Amino acid sequence: MHKFTNALSKEDSLYLLQHAHNPVDWLPWSEAAKEKAKKENKLMLISIGYSSCHWCHVMEHESFEDELVANVMNENFVCVKVDREERPDVDQIYMEAVQMMTGQGGWPLNCFTTPEGKPVYGGTYFPRGKWVQVLEQLSELWKENADKVKDYGDQLTRGMRVSGVLPRLEGEQEFAIEKLEATVENWKTRFDCVKGGPNKAPKFPLPSNYSFLLKYGYITGNQEIINQVKLTLNEMAIGGIFDQIGGGFTRYSTDSDWKVPHFEKMLYDNAQLLSLYYEAYGAFGEEEYLHTASGIKSWLRREMRNGRGGFYSALDADSEGVEGRFYVWSKKLLEREHPEYADLFHLDHRAIWEDQIIPVRKGTIKEMATSLNVSTSEVEQKLGGITEKLLSDRSKRVRPGTDDKSLCSWNAMLISGFAKAFIFGKKEEDLGEAKRILGFIENELQNPETKELKHTWKNGIAKINGFLEDYAFLIDAYLHLYEATFDERYLHRARALSFLTLDKFYNDKKGIFFFTASDQNDLVTRPMEMSDNVIPASNSVMAINLYKLAGYFQLPHFEKVAKRLLMAVREEMEEYGEGYSNWGELWLRISIGSPELVAGGEGAVAELKAAQFYSPLVLKAAADESSELYLLKGRINEALNFYVCQDQSCKSPVSLIDQVEKELSNIFTVD
Repeated sequence: MHKFTNALSKEDSLYLLQHAHNPVDWLPWSEAAKEKAKKENKLMLISIGYSSCHWCHVMEHESFEDELVANVMNENFVCVKVDREERPDVDQIYMEAVQMMTGQGGWPLNCFTTPEGKPVYGGTYFPRGKWVQVLEQLSELWKENADKVKDYGDQLTRGMRVSGVLPRLEGEQEFAIEKLEATVENWKTRFDCVKGGPNKAPKFPLPSNYSFLLKYGYITGNQEIINQVKLTLNEMAIGGIFDQIGGGFTRYSTDSDWKVPHFEKMLYDNAQLLSLYYEAYGAFGEEEYLHTASGIKSWLRREMRNGRGGFYSALDADSEGVEGRFYVWSKKLLEREHPEYADLFHLDHRAIWEDQIIPVRKGTIKEMATSLNVSTSEVEQKLGGITEKLLSDRSKRVRPGTDDKSLCSWNAMLISGFAKAFIFGKKEEDLGEAKRILGFIENELQNPETKELKHTWKNGIAKINGFLEDYAFLIDAYLHLYEATFDERYLHRARALSFLTLDKFYNDKKGIFFFTASDQNDLVTRPMEMSDNVIPASNSVMAINLYKLAGYFQLPHFEKVAKRLLMAVREEMEEYGEGYSNWGELWLRISIGSPELVAGGEGAVAELKAAQFYSPLVLKAAADESSELYLLKGRINEALNFYVCQDQSCKSPVSLIDQVEKELSNIFTVD
């Protein structure tokens, strides 16, 4: 029995249900909420968060569960709760508004708007006293001078619309490697050369940053950049941000040492980090990266499956109302019951947090093997024994809550992660996992006739029309599955879905993809993503997709759109490379001549699938016999041949895979 129940009780989002018994008269995002605000002549409060957000829980407990605060909210505002993972479009608009007003953003996000939804004031977390003060001042201002408030909302909304307009760029543009060199040189000034990552706290993993830097360093031969990537991946892997006991990365580290995590675990982080660590393993062959990636997979398979082939969204930071309780340990308990723990893990200030121990390793597998004077396999065996015991002990605790919705875009990212795992790890079970996730998306989230996507799924029900990120990451997943299998059906699906995406999201006049489809009309402005963040911008993902497909199918329009998008961010890239790293990958791909590796003839598919060498940014294609692909035309004979091409010019074919690596090394030499 609950003293209060509001309209959120009829929703299925875990975040919304967490607020269903607040004394606040919450409504879900809807036209009905706007109509209520107009009818009652009230400002709307649009409060946005997600289920695993610690500070969202804090503000709920301090303010939204307080009857006195709720009375002020209910009397003066129409209060709307939004799950930012369910409605990233709504989140983008009001995040941009709050950032324009305050210079910063985050969650919980609280934005006050006119009854039409135009933003007028906002912020993130407010302590109870400050929150009541804001409520009272805004309600008084609205009563005394509503016209002034509406005028400000009109001006701010116009400003948001103007900020979303990009110049139309025509003609051929140069994509010289020197531009990226300047970007990276600027970026280097913000490296932490001791602990990796950025030279600030908090520290986010930002996988697209290190995916780009890995490729850039490898292709240019820049050892300084390669060392920075290795340092970052190593320090993250041994730090508290990685769950050393159960696997998987938490969202970010609150300190500069990767020690104290913000304990929630997100599917999108782990999907991208799975790709990154396998790619690093392919490049360097370090067992540390394979161990870390295996830990991510173990956690995903043990705790995040949805029973239909897909994966859930997130695990909460809190359990039993306490942040991190599930993950920390008593020093005395570890010393008494697990004396072997101290061989591999810290028990001093490097691991202590609020009188508890966060598992932090003493070094990488290779470093610990050297220190203990044993083999790396012995360290792995010892590490496995310790973590297995602790995992068993931890399983008896109260688990953090699971956000059991499954998102199309995040699951599509995970398809790419498992495809990379197969490409570099060669385990069929990983390819099988990627195919099962694809089956989940195609069966549960995609219209079989129109191929249109839904964004979210829970308990057998898919809802909310797909956003650009859903289409972009699914196309990316098809492309990675093709590279893993050379099954051309994946390429044809990617091409067809790209045409649909252009039709639904692309605006030729502005030269960008909007985040929402052209037939969606419930927002005050149409949002778009251009800068890369913890998730790459949907525009940068689509640009790379189109550029790749242009190579496979000779589609010049796709290439033109991709380059036009890239040129729109060129100035921002040089100033702040870490905010445009996925765009940097496209720039790098173009600047080195769009290299291609084609295998045709008997055994071509098997040979290229089995290849062990690392070849980033190379467009690969293979077929044993006839193919419709532009890349393969005229290159399939009875005898097996490999073709290495650059700038649409191919070297003489070679017949042995070992010769291919030598040919590619000439491409990966940038003066």
